[in-house]
Amino acid sequence: MIDAIEKRRSIRKYRKRPISQRDLMELLDAARIAPSAANRQPWQMIVIQDELIKKELVPMCKDQGFIADCSAFLVGIDDPTQKSAKVDLAIAFDHITLAAVEKGLGTCWIGAFDRDAVAKYLMVPEPLVVTVCMAVGYPAEDPGPRHRKDMESLFHWERYGGRR
Repeated sequence: MIDAIEKRRSIRKYRKRPISQRDLMELLDAARIAPSAANRQPWQMIVIQDELIKKELVPMCKDQGFIADCSAFLVGIDDPTQKSAKVDLAIAFDHITLAAVEKGLGTCWIGAFDRDAVAKYLMVPEPLVVTVCMAVGYPAEDPGPRHRKDMESLFHWERYGGRR
């Protein structure tokens, strides 16, 4: 698991290649079994593989053209009446990112998009909301690791400012 965490990168260039139905279902199952508060699973997901739909979503996603090239585009929907919905959805999506590494797939979290336009286009009923999206596919790039803050600037021991 640590290996998958270390290898995971945001991929913004994809090979035009479909994901096998088996692999896709295993990614979605990784999301399904993710933990959620009180096991409510207050989220849903739209899985988009249709080339035209992905292409039409590009302008709604701040013209991030790689969305049209990915194998599958995932749209995370949550129920805003559920207190933990956004966190639970993030956990489910993160399970997908890690399972994807194991299958030689890349992912990219998409947070820059017109939530209302995407929801309307995909016919998401109110009060449900589109919270986050994710591109999934076979990488056409191999970005190196990005800089991360050191441990001392992120973690405190026992109290804020506490050092080990």
